[in-house]
Amino acid sequence: MKVSFVLPGGCREPSGGSRMVLRYADALAASGWSPTIMMPSDLGEATFGRRLLRCGRYWVWRFTGSYRPTSWMKLHPNVRLCWLSNLHAKRAPRGDVVIASSVRTAEAISSWPESAGRKFYFVQGHETWDHPVQRVEASWRLPLSKFAVSRWLCDLIAGSGSRAWHLPNGLDHVSFGLDQPVDERKPAKIIWPHHWLPQKGSNDVVAVLSEFADIRLEAFGTAVAEKSWPGRIKYWKNLPQERLRALYNSASIMIAPSHAEGWGLPACEALQCGCALVATDIGGHREFLRDGRNALLYPPGDLRSLATAVGRLLENDDLRQNLARTGAGDMVALKFEVSVARLKHILSAGIPP
Repeated sequence: MKVSFVLPGGCREPSGGSRMVLRYADALAASGWSPTIMMPSDLGEATFGRRLLRCGRYWVWRFTGSYRPTSWMKLHPNVRLCWLSNLHAKRAPRGDVVIASSVRTAEAISSWPESAGRKFYFVQGHETWDHPVQRVEASWRLPLSKFAVSRWLCDLIAGSGSRAWHLPNGLDHVSFGLDQPVDERKPAKIIWPHHWLPQKGSNDVVAVLSEFADIRLEAFGTAVAEKSWPGRIKYWKNLPQERLRALYNSASIMIAPSHAEGWGLPACEALQCGCALVATDIGGHREFLRDGRNALLYPPGDLRSLATAVGRLLENDDLRQNLARTGAGDMVALKFEVSVARLKHILSAGIPP
């Protein structure tokens, strides 16, 4: 089957949503399907000057290949990467299935001809950080078959007047796993994923961790480190997966501070690698976390509750170790092979139940 995934841009830096799309494409290629990853340089909606810069980026990245995920992920040779200037209908491929992965890509492919294949929309988040809620919900009502990573997103889509298949994320148990015993992780080191968006909560962590002296603090992500951060924070940008695995395995505690997530892959990866997890009590985390069982949950943005949870783990090593071991065990059930099989079923069935 010829399947085209449409991303909102290039893949030169790792991000949770794009990484899941690439993993699905890789798995489909390994099973004999013919996947293509379509990546536009320009999705419109910008000033003339900014669109001119995007045009320049298109040609530079086309020449250098910078849109490829080469630095952080290896793909099956049968995955085709297609770098486009835009998503105009004339650029629509001929195939069996085409899958949007964001609001603007869904809007674009909705006008593509039938020759592109049956149209789907892979919903991985509530994109209100980038668009008004009315536009997000309108994209869910487009004539595309939907599937979403979490039940809370399926419920939101239902509330907008549409329906969606549930496709929970399966985990990569090859790239991420337990290497360092949880009882040997001393002195304490706390890590967290950093993103410049306020809703990702990175500044919440920085504000709270200033209370904990003599604790090693390290963050990782694709954004640039904040200049206002204390000098004691070490930041890792664009870590390849093997180095990210080593970082998870070196930490005793990870904080997942996001105020909203479709799922929350970094939290899963940290649990796979034996971190004790402190995470926000949000829909995307409740898909796989239970307070007091495999994590300590706190209300998003509640700095005092965050500080209390971190303090509990620093003061009670038995609690830290129990949460870490239970969390690692719970993640084993989230198998990527099961998700791939369900994706194939969804793409073959087409209409949500």
